[in-house]
Amino acid sequence: MKTLRELLGDISQEELARRIGVSVVTVSRWERGVTPATFTIPQMKAFIRELKSVGIDIENFPDDLSPFRFP
Repeated sequence: MKTLRELLGDISQEELARRIGVSVVTVSRWERGVTPATFTIPQMKAFIRELKSVGIDIENFPDDLSPFRFP
């Protein structure tokens, strides 16, 4: 998830949380590997919009986001 934040312009955990509608604690847990990234449908749509804004297509995602790497 940290790599994704960097791709979105090196935004903070707080900013990512606000943009996709989750708590900053949730983003922190995702990044530390405490809990897997799970989304409601509205959160997933917001996440996909954020990725599209920097040219990332959800179809290119691996099935497992950890570790997450882009070519």
